[in-house]
Amino acid sequence: MKSSEITPAESRYFGDESGLTMIEIAVVIGLIAFLYILVAPQLSLRTGTDAANKVQRVADDIRAAYDLSVLTNKTYRMSFILATGEYWLEESDRPVEILGDGKGGRDPTPEEEKVRSDEFDQTTKDYESIAGEPVRGDDGEVIVGSNESPVLKNRSAAKGPIWKRVESLEWQDRTVGPNLLISEMQAEHHQEKQILADLGESGRAFIYFFPAGYVERAFITIAFKSDTMLVDETQKPYTVTTWPFLGKADVTSGAAEIDVHDLEDEAG
Repeated sequence: MKSSEITPAESRYFGDESGLTMIEIAVVIGLIAFLYILVAPQLSLRTGTDAANKVQRVADDIRAAYDLSVLTNKTYRMSFILATGEYWLEESDRPVEILGDGKGGRDPTPEEEKVRSDEFDQTTKDYESIAGEPVRGDDGEVIVGSNESPVLKNRSAAKGPIWKRVESLEWQDRTVGPNLLISEMQAEHHQEKQILADLGESGRAFIYFFPAGYVERAFITIAFKSDTMLVDETQKPYTVTTWPFLGKADVTSGAAEIDVHDLEDEAG
């Protein structure tokens, strides 16, 4: 046997060098691909591409809601959950004048709105039960019915609008999460800034849209998230600012202090 020849036993001992190398390469490629699948979304977000797209979509949705309000002649509001970055559009069953003098406090959660509605309905029933017999004239005809109390006659208006979530395909699955959150925001009907740390995980805030062609002056600070309810201070946030009479929203890099009750600086 020539010294350069390798017996079958020796071949099994030393292994097929080229085959083993290919297996190693395949394993390495597989691991790289797996890690890329896990890390790529985060890398994209941290480089700003995905984050900027999500923030811009908020601005685009504000414009779309403004247009929808004008076209349908209905009042809408955009509801934001600050901690998760989720948001959606709701429509009112009647015209709404909500701005007033801009001294509204915290916006209610859906659960709080339901409690208020149930309490109002119960109060109305209690009042109706003690309204008494109708007032009759000498001829026995009813002059004032028991259900003609101003409170009962206008109970629908006194109860306030009923808000229903817009369920069209165009308005499904809206969020800036999971790696972004809303650290703070304020609209005209808020007296003060709505801050994530104050509102908690279920806290939300609204922006209203009116059919006359007006969206509340508002700003939204969208920040990177380091953990639940925690802002990543190492990453620069974004600010979305609405323009009431134009119905558009601008996106800028960084946090911005904006006076939502000052409309004189709106540009054309």
